[in-house]
Amino acid sequence: MPFWTTQDTRNAIISSLIPAGAAVAAFASFAKDQQVADWWAALKKPNWAPKDVRVYSAVDLLTLSPLGYASYLVYKNGGGFDYNDTKLALGLYGASVTLAVATIPIVKKKELGCLWKNTTVVSLTAAAASFAFYKIDKKAGLLVVPFAVWTAFYAYLAYSIKKENDPIKNL
Repeated sequence: MPFWTTQDTRNAIISSLIPAGAAVAAFASFAKDQQVADWWAALKKPNWAPKDVRVYSAVDLLTLSPLGYASYLVYKNGGGFDYNDTKLALGLYGASVTLAVATIPIVKKKELGCLWKNTTVVSLTAAAASFAFYKIDKKAGLLVVPFAVWTAFYAYLAYSIKKENDPIKNL
């Protein structure tokens, strides 16, 4: 492992602010949109689903916060953008976080079908990023696992909510 400097500490902190900021932005976006909050509350959900929307926001913040630090570990210990493995790992991470942020307008448009598909892709890219990170830096890979697990849960929840709220079709 390369030597760690105060510049690395600064870069790791800045890197951590990006995904944590995305989680806070999502929470703020939903907190001030009463129409979406009412719609979400009115949806039929499985009995195992958390009822309080703040639970989702808290878990988002907890699972997204370590991603920036993990990405910096991969960048530093993977040799920066000079190596294809590092580019791939960071590309998967970037795609996953970008798709996670894209969930905001999908929920605001109340598109349950698109929501479960999007969250499934988020989950798959998060799992792939965790694996790619682990190959470069074990700690970084393990830091992404909670996000991958959370997004897998959320994808299954979104699918279940869609199924619970689909209109019954006559055969």
